[in-house]
Amino acid sequence: MRPIAKIITSLLSLLIFLNAFPTSACTIISVHFKSVVLFGGNEDLPPRSSFMVIDKRGKLGVVYFATPWKQWPLLEQSGINEKGLCFDSNWIPKEKLIPQPEKLRQNEWVITQLMQEVSTVEEVLAKIFEYNWGDSLSYQVHFADKSGDAAIIYPGLNGELTYSRRSTGSNYLVSTMYNHARRLRASWFGLDFPYKLLFDSKFRAADDMLSGLNSEEDITVEFMGSVLEATHRNWWFNSPFSIKTVYSTIFDPRNLQIYVYLNRQFEHPHVIDVQQELQESKSYKKVSLTDLASHDNAHIESTLDKP
Repeated sequence: MRPIAKIITSLLSLLIFLNAFPTSACTIISVHFKSVVLFGGNEDLPPRSSFMVIDKRGKLGVVYFATPWKQWPLLEQSGINEKGLCFDSNWIPKEKLIPQPEKLRQNEWVITQLMQEVSTVEEVLAKIFEYNWGDSLSYQVHFADKSGDAAIIYPGLNGELTYSRRSTGSNYLVSTMYNHARRLRASWFGLDFPYKLLFDSKFRAADDMLSGLNSEEDITVEFMGSVLEATHRNWWFNSPFSIKTVYSTIFDPRNLQIYVYLNRQFEHPHVIDVQQELQESKSYKKVSLTDLASHDNAHIESTLDKP
């Protein structure tokens, strides 16, 4: 095979490879400017059903967004609790960890456990390192709270779980499918350059838009929606493996509201009142996002039909 043909074949294989990864381009952003705190993310998945879950079985009530995932019938991918602590997660290429069997065993995904117990990013960081995370990790988790504090927890390149917070003087923090440890190393040598080229395509778009923030008046739900729209994914053909942005969320931790955008319809957010959902629900409730959208459309149509 000629060199140019090999290159073309390799690029096509790479596109198929990337397209086959679940959650392979999720972009998460946390923003804080004076009195405004917003936290948003895209959930990029193959075609499948997703759900809103209201869970009051712990010390704190939580509203999650969840999707069936590998061996789990339902995996909570993002959420907010009644105290305004938010989280979202993005897939990264697997990194090795040093096993620590002497630490606490995870009987369930520790993130959901923490969301039912703690109120701030500081409390998350005080507890999350008490657990054994196994011998590898293929995701990182982005947290934010109503104070504006935010952190990304990720596997370090030394085999230890670690974290980073927003840098001094910055109003925002962005995570993509690029392990934050490698971003901090920022090497253009060895494997880091192709890693960055392949797995960090959405960071620059988000960073460019967020770096232009000058005041709290700039930070609106509409602006955050525009950042998510600029970083969403919409594969050009449909298949059981096509990765698209299935839904996007913006959490307002100070006002306990959620804005949900389904199927890349960024002009039509579905607004959810966290306190109201928790008050009206019993111990546990699961609602299909498709049903949520249908109910919203029916409400709009009934309003339009009124004289």
